[in-house]
Amino acid sequence: MPPPVNSAAASTAPLDILDAIRRLRGELKRSEGQIADLVLADPRRVLDLNVTSLAQAAEVSEATVVRFCRSVGCAGFPDFKLRLAECQARDALRDEVRSGTPYVSQDVAPDDGVGTLARKIFSSSAAALTAASATLDERALEQAIALLAAAPRVLCVGTGGSSALAQDAAHKLLRFGADAQPCADPVLARMLLVNMGAGGVLLALSNTGRSGAINELAAAARAQGTAVVAITAPRSPLARMATVVVASQPVEDTEMYTPMASRLVHLTLIDVLSTGVALRLGDPAVRQLAKVKAAINAGRLPPLA
Repeated sequence: MPPPVNSAAASTAPLDILDAIRRLRGELKRSEGQIADLVLADPRRVLDLNVTSLAQAAEVSEATVVRFCRSVGCAGFPDFKLRLAECQARDALRDEVRSGTPYVSQDVAPDDGVGTLARKIFSSSAAALTAASATLDERALEQAIALLAAAPRVLCVGTGGSSALAQDAAHKLLRFGADAQPCADPVLARMLLVNMGAGGVLLALSNTGRSGAINELAAAARAQGTAVVAITAPRSPLARMATVVVASQPVEDTEMYTPMASRLVHLTLIDVLSTGVALRLGDPAVRQLAKVKAAINAGRLPPLA
């Protein structure tokens, strides 16, 4: 039979496993306490250990390691490692926010195996999404959704890596019947903007908010009375020009690194906005989505038998 879970621990794994270990340290058996001390002393090292190597390092049996994991609220050793990785990623993110240095690649070492590399990037991405969720401006989201839902036309713009995000935004809005169009060409975007007039919305995406082409489009939009919804860095030049700012603090130092986790945050914010638009439009959006899905499915090959 598996060892019982410590009644003092939660039935599900705690959000911050290190805090849980500190809280439960005095209630653990001596052998489990040895593991706890090792984890608290060097959690980053423990992330690279398997159950056998952790047991050897703590001078206990593998069964004791499993009991320890359950005592602190985890389902087992794999779940414990996942919670520890999440905790380390959140700590790394807090350090990056304070220091302004990139974190997505800083923990990746040249000798990392593919599995280690993948877990580090997944953990960093999860931490970025968690941090962005905690700082959402609900009022700004509501205002942005209202503008997008009421707009007869939406022009989605972004350059470089953000051009793919602009295309994704238009794709999602189109499913609900919005007249949305992506454009990565600044000259063509300027013509589309002029033709759109004051009634439309310019959805501008920029990780830094310092893209000259996008900022010029935003300035032109405001000059002709077109509302600008910007997904960008707070207090950036683009943010200052926007009608509504859906703020997203850049995760990476873009002077050195290509944005990775930041783009995932922007994609998620696009999902939030497009879903909010669908809910605001109600039944017409649902009917339009059904039509779009039927049209797409008609062009698909039948599933394999």
